[in-house]
Amino acid sequence: MSFADLPEDNQRQILSSIPCPVDRGRMSLVCRSWRRVIRRHRGELEGRLLQPPPLLRAPHPLGLGLRSARAACVLSGGRVHHFLDVAPPHARFFGSHDGAWLLLDPSHPRDADAAAARAVNVRTGAVRDLPREVHSPTDQRLHRMVIHAAVLSLSPEDARCVGAAIVTSWRDRATLSPRRRGIALWFRDCPAMATFPLMPRTSSTSVKADNLLEVVQWQTRRFCPRVRLDVRARYLVVSGGELLMVVRFMPHPDHQPTSKFKVFRMIKRNNADADANDFPVDRYPLAWSELDTLGGRMLFVGHGCSRSFKVDEYPGFEAGIYFLDGGMFYDDAVIFATGDATRYPCCDNGNWTQDGRVQRCFPRSDPSDHSAPVWLLP
Repeated sequence: MSFADLPEDNQRQILSSIPCPVDRGRMSLVCRSWRRVIRRHRGELEGRLLQPPPLLRAPHPLGLGLRSARAACVLSGGRVHHFLDVAPPHARFFGSHDGAWLLLDPSHPRDADAAAARAVNVRTGAVRDLPREVHSPTDQRLHRMVIHAAVLSLSPEDARCVGAAIVTSWRDRATLSPRRRGIALWFRDCPAMATFPLMPRTSSTSVKADNLLEVVQWQTRRFCPRVRLDVRARYLVVSGGELLMVVRFMPHPDHQPTSKFKVFRMIKRNNADADANDFPVDRYPLAWSELDTLGGRMLFVGHGCSRSFKVDEYPGFEAGIYFLDGGMFYDDAVIFATGDATRYPCCDNGNWTQDGRVQRCFPRSDPSDHSAPVWLLP
């Protein structure tokens, strides 16, 4: 009996077990009758997922300048999809944005004629330049900079888009020194006037563009500190109107694979929580409260590309944390080095479930000499 001859209830049951649109597209190539069945149920199947989860965009292995990109799909059980990519083959990824935008740097910091960092849309091929220089408020000069991680408020094509990034800057173009770490802001229409506040002391930072004064309002949130010596990384994620902090632990200091996560929710402190010695509530009004469960969430964490999803909207999936190998992501020695420098490991990717299991659900990635992996946000 052909798939097309099955009762419609059975057809729906089979197709619902194939949530990935790419897999269903390949299935439709089997024959015309299968293609007609999939087309008939397409609207129903696509309506079940409110938003496709991110794809793991892996960098190319060492020495391979290929144009075909690899993206591992959660809906497809971690299988790899290949598609034509418009990103330069040796670009370093430092974030992503919804709508299939990748934030990348195509040049090495030592290149005298380094190209501007870019936002590239892998679907449409659209490109928007991001700033290469940063305006320092201390000496009122433009400095070269490298972006480590960045987020955008809106699509890069939106004139209201504001970018924020963790960067390393330097004044001397020839020696790349002295270098310093800080925060940069920019508007889409004035990338050359990015500002560089190390610690913002005022309530706003102004950027002048085309005789219009645009203002970014700062909001300082002070938390009662928690000392953790075994933390590998922290990620901030907005979920259901709440601000979460996902903490990734390392079991040993010698870069063992990830084995543990904890999730904290932002709360307001009260006087009963006050530390009489060091952290009064009036100066540190916020704290992090650990969650006992993930609360039905699927969290995708990565530098500049973390997202939260409700697991009940994705049949067959369970609450968990999907994570990327962020090793060496912020390491200046790796970004600025040449030759046989330390490489991005790229292999510590997977899914952590709230019962403590770590599943290596993605294909193992080879080390890369130019980038760590990043989430590609559909």
